[in-house]
Amino acid sequence: MFFNKFIRSLNPYKVSSHKAWDYTSDPHMLKLDWNEATIQPTPLVSKYISEFLSTGRLNWYPNVDNTELRLAIAEYVGQSIDCVEYFASSDALHEYIIRTFIYPGDKVAMIGPTYDNFRAAAQSVGADIVHFKLSKDTKFTFNKDNFTYFMNKEMPKIVYLCNPNNPTGNVYNYNLIEQLLRKYNDVLFVIDEAYYEFTEITASDLVEKFDNIVICRTFSKAFALASFRIGYAISSRHNIEGLRKVRNPKNISSCSQLAALAALHDISYTRQYVQEVNESKLWLVDRLKDMGLNVLGYEGGNFVFVDFGEKNREIIQKLENHKIFIRSYAHVDDMETYSRISVGTLSQMTIFLNVLVDVLDEIA
Repeated sequence: MFFNKFIRSLNPYKVSSHKAWDYTSDPHMLKLDWNEATIQPTPLVSKYISEFLSTGRLNWYPNVDNTELRLAIAEYVGQSIDCVEYFASSDALHEYIIRTFIYPGDKVAMIGPTYDNFRAAAQSVGADIVHFKLSKDTKFTFNKDNFTYFMNKEMPKIVYLCNPNNPTGNVYNYNLIEQLLRKYNDVLFVIDEAYYEFTEITASDLVEKFDNIVICRTFSKAFALASFRIGYAISSRHNIEGLRKVRNPKNISSCSQLAALAALHDISYTRQYVQEVNESKLWLVDRLKDMGLNVLGYEGGNFVFVDFGEKNREIIQKLENHKIFIRSYAHVDDMETYSRISVGTLSQMTIFLNVLVDVLDEIA
């Protein structure tokens, strides 16, 4: 009875199945449902945290102004320290963006199907959500003419654009994003670059030219730090100052800050993993296509998007019987036959493919 009126009718973000957590001690289990890294982070993470647990101030709040971390992020992205800020996950950053820029009744446009957290968070404070739908009939490609019509009709205050898009994998090039920023200079574009490391396509230097862009990034994917919940924003100095007004700096744990710093201090470890994932993805896509499957969503990101047809649910269940977990998209309109598969190392994907072949033979 105490919910606000927006929460009463809110359709929450749907998380993946929790079944994988029942097998965390099983080395043969493959968790390919949430696009986490499939390996452990750089050993520097354990080193930094072990040292902190032995000698650090565990009784203090975390560092609320970690200049060393912000400098490391700024150097990594090639921007001024005033144009970056770290947050307790990119999901938390989404919520701070909404609190900073959105009034109840403002329109937020989602280019999708896409990652749904931003939509749920925006609706929870009264934003009016409008959808620019990418069609599976055109392999989810972005049509500028259709988008122009959509923008003229809806006139949103914010556009959420995931690049590369999750789950469809399509990539928006730099020139297109710059054109959109210039054409719609009264619209804030939230560019989610969670999978940047797998394509190295970024709009980060556009924050020097435009105020209407906020880039969200995470340490959860390529850096293998999903359990630490840490991400960061890249934007103009003005926008970063606004986000800091609502950001609680005590909410980013000391261990999370140290883990992020360790990952940035051993960037070669991440780049080696990314290279292996990208090579293994190409290998997997070729094999899936040879099996006659409709494979999408492999242009960008550490995942592929596959149309398994009417047997999608059965395939997911049988894979789970082998302790292999993938992400069903049956909860999304017109996506009932699709699943997303996170891509790991070549040896991991070989195991996955061998089991998938057996499953498909079994249900044929």
